[in-house]
Amino acid sequence: MRRIVAFVIDAVIVYLVLLVLAIAFTLPFFTIGTVARMAAMITGVLSLVAGVVLVIYFSFFEMYEGTSFGKRVMGLVVRSKTGGNPSFVEALARNISKVYWVLLFLDIIVGLATSKEYTQKLSDRFVGTYVSKR
Repeated sequence: MRRIVAFVIDAVIVYLVLLVLAIAFTLPFFTIGTVARMAAMITGVLSLVAGVVLVIYFSFFEMYEGTSFGKRVMGLVVRSKTGGNPSFVEALARNISKVYWVLLFLDIIVGLATSKEYTQKLSDRFVGTYVSKR
């Protein structure tokens, strides 16, 4: 449950920043006559950008701090097999499923369904990382 709350906190932070940037970027397009077409195109692009930004956000903070803001608030930390912060490759690999919500959902469900302890996503097990309490 802590991990879900931590993810929601982080997602809200990232999406609020992206929302402000999206509004600033799209306002000029609303003066164009084809608003619906432009809105659909921008929505698709922003969805992809949001997924990439989430992956970068989580990977960067977990690599340097061992935790994201949401995980810190919830008292969680990400560790590699060696007990330290994950490397860039480990952090990127464990977070790549966050690029699209369906991939994240599958990563969590398959990981929990195939684990004895119900504590790791599939990508965590694959890379050898784990999330624990501080």
